[in-house]
Amino acid sequence: MANLILWRHAEAEVDSVTGKDADRALSKNGHKDAVKMAKWLHQHLPDNAEILCSPARRCLETLAALQQLDEVDTQHKGKKYPVQIVDFLSVDSTAQTILKNVANDNISKTLILIGHQPNLGRVIAKLLGMNEGACVVKKGALWWLRQRLMVGQPQTYLYAVRNPRD
Repeated sequence: MANLILWRHAEAEVDSVTGKDADRALSKNGHKDAVKMAKWLHQHLPDNAEILCSPARRCLETLAALQQLDEVDTQHKGKKYPVQIVDFLSVDSTAQTILKNVANDNISKTLILIGHQPNLGRVIAKLLGMNEGACVVKKGALWWLRQRLMVGQPQTYLYAVRNPRD
């Protein structure tokens, strides 16, 4: 993995119509924040990006903000990224499961993971060699990590952190 972008879903409603956590929709502010972050991502993503998204409604709606930009962008026609909805990013997953599923030998690939806290923060902490609870990914924020090989060993560093409220 050369680039790993961890994007926490934007702010969601407190409750869902069904009463299930996975069915909670984005709030009005959540939609605005998702669009703001999607615009930034759309400008900075390399063409080889792939998106992996939790099946939770709030994550799918966060993803939709980026997909809608792809559809209306006249400057970058065809800049659509492959998307997979994956259970290993669900609320019930673990950081270990996420890391196991995104590990690959293709260091030129950019993966965007749209998921939940605390797991995204735990993944970041693990990759940066920090204590498990050291990183908190705020709602709607993204953390962009890069990896490079130094003397044959992978080295992960923080490339960018964006928060929709900044």
